[in-house]
Amino acid sequence: MSLLKTEALVKEYKRRGKTFRAVDLTDLQIEPGEFVMIEGESGSGKTTLLNLLTGLTEPTSGKVYIDGISLSDMSDREISEVRNRKVKYIPQGDSLLTNLTIRENILFPYVISGHKPPSEERLKAVASSLGIEELLDEYPAELSGGEMRRATIARAFIDSPELIIADEPTGSLDSLNTSRVMSIFRQIADNGTAVIVVTHQKETLGFASRVLKMELGKLSPV
Repeated sequence: MSLLKTEALVKEYKRRGKTFRAVDLTDLQIEPGEFVMIEGESGSGKTTLLNLLTGLTEPTSGKVYIDGISLSDMSDREISEVRNRKVKYIPQGDSLLTNLTIRENILFPYVISGHKPPSEERLKAVASSLGIEELLDEYPAELSGGEMRRATIARAFIDSPELIIADEPTGSLDSLNTSRVMSIFRQIADNGTAVIVVTHQKETLGFASRVLKMELGKLSPV
């Protein structure tokens, strides 16, 4: 059974009185430990697809399955639980809270969910693997762009999710930090967590085990 699967996934919007498909009959399967990269120009439907995969947006038609269970058969609370435990989403841009330390940012999802946070040992092990252990008590304003990206990855990875989905995670980084972040995703996938990364940076595609292209709402192999 695939970790994530979609069947004939469609998302339609109306623009100036006309209907268009941001996602058009997309079939996708993701297996544990895969590192899949989706490339495409702005406006091709990549972010809409990710919002559908994480249950943030409801499809016009079609299905999204996580571990064989359709998101459309889940309540809002159950979908939130999926995002808390199984699937972690890293959106575009900086999502760290500026008034919290890096440690507090990483643990913040546990504060709002009421779940027991991971041990200090686990926190330090993840932070060390990402090269930010010495930054746990600093604030986001004191970090570089690459360090903040790694802190965001730590927040997603801390409780060993089955799938991490990242939208343009290196869009604002220089080439050195881009390579470092992609290497981290490669390592995460090698350790068994599936990873989906959306990008428009063709130079990063070599890190993936599979590359797909999104164009006019349609997904196809490269």
